[in-house]
Amino acid sequence: MIDIRPAPKREPVHPAIDAEGISRLVECFYARIREDVRLGPIFETRLEGRWPEHLMKMKLFWHSVLLRSGAYKGKPVESHRALDSVLPEDYRQWLALFRPVAREIFEPEAARAVIDAAERIAESLWLASFGTPGAMTPNWMKTSGK
Repeated sequence: MIDIRPAPKREPVHPAIDAEGISRLVECFYARIREDVRLGPIFETRLEGRWPEHLMKMKLFWHSVLLRSGAYKGKPVESHRALDSVLPEDYRQWLALFRPVAREIFEPEAARAVIDAAERIAESLWLASFGTPGAMTPNWMKTSGK
């Protein structure tokens, strides 16, 4: 006999996180990405003329991660592995831009939950792109609440 149970209720990673905050996070973060000397050109080359589409996709992605909505249906690992201009250190800069934006948008505990999720995602993408069997991620990948 198959044991069928109802799906658990999807709860946000923190109660203070909502769709409006996620939208602000994505808009502000990508504005900073576009201004960044290193990351700006990488993103611009890939997304020129398609920024609104990308921002909408990233909002769906973060809704899925932070609100656990299941809204995003993409394949981020494949997308990031296709970027031949990305270097291992670029993930450090991505996180350096992301962390302060999360702290500006969300209250401290919610920001910590958002940053923890971002660090897990960065770690996963970094390992998929640059890791080797038994590889350890760089120490800068985690802030441990900092």
